[in-house]
Amino acid sequence: MDVRKLVRALWSSAWVGWEVESNWTEPTIFIGLQIIRPLASTLLFPLLYLVGMNFTGKPVDPNYLAYIFVGTAFFTPYIFAAETGGTIVSQDRERYGVMKSIYITTSSLSIYFLGRFIAVAGISLFSTLSSFAAAYALLVWGIGYSMPLRLENLGEFLLALGAMYIGSFGLFYMLPSINLLTNKLQWSLTYYFLGLLYLLGDIIFPVQRLSPLAEPLSYILPTNQALNTLRNALGLPTAHNMAAAYLASILWAALGYYVFKRAVGRARAKGLLDKIGWW
Repeated sequence: MDVRKLVRALWSSAWVGWEVESNWTEPTIFIGLQIIRPLASTLLFPLLYLVGMNFTGKPVDPNYLAYIFVGTAFFTPYIFAAETGGTIVSQDRERYGVMKSIYITTSSLSIYFLGRFIAVAGISLFSTLSSFAAAYALLVWGIGYSMPLRLENLGEFLLALGAMYIGSFGLFYMLPSINLLTNKLQWSLTYYFLGLLYLLGDIIFPVQRLSPLAEPLSYILPTNQALNTLRNALGLPTAHNMAAAYLASILWAALGYYVFKRAVGRARAKGLLDKIGWW
């Protein structure tokens, strides 16, 4: 495929992704929903923490509140990637019946999925930053709780965001790989994965708090070091390792893409690219 055809295929796939993710609604309505939905998930755990502390009469730790807040706010790219990646196969194969047709085009499923990921990444970046700003304003200026957050290192912040999106790329390709070979997990696999990351991904607490034996997971999963690097860039002193963040994210991206290519070949051999129903 020449460069012009590649760019055209990516643009078309990204446009399809935008249309599907927006559910063909008016852009202004869609933009509003993309702020409200992640805002709710961003505020959930910080508000639970505040309510719990007020209920027990214990003082709120501003550093821990900021830790939870940043973790939940910037977990949004992984959520978007996992949700779309977990449902794209069921949509295109069974709802719209186009997966086999996409496969036989010159662009291939790999390029199509990359275009869809580009659309999801752009939407999630807007949603993450806007919900972060809105939630911060509500917690600090609306409710009156302080959080020691300030952008101290823009370069580190941008690099941490880059690691996050590379890691979310891995999730975006990993989940469809499983759903290509079975349709029994298409509605639950996403939430199994996200639940595991909430527990082990340094989202609301360091994974070492579970057990010292769990510490290696902070260098294996694609979320931990990336989020901790971003926390540090926002003025929240947190043990982090930028190199480990990129290494884990790149490994997940490479593994996700490799597994996806093998799954597509396996699905083609077994005639699963256009198979519908319960099997």
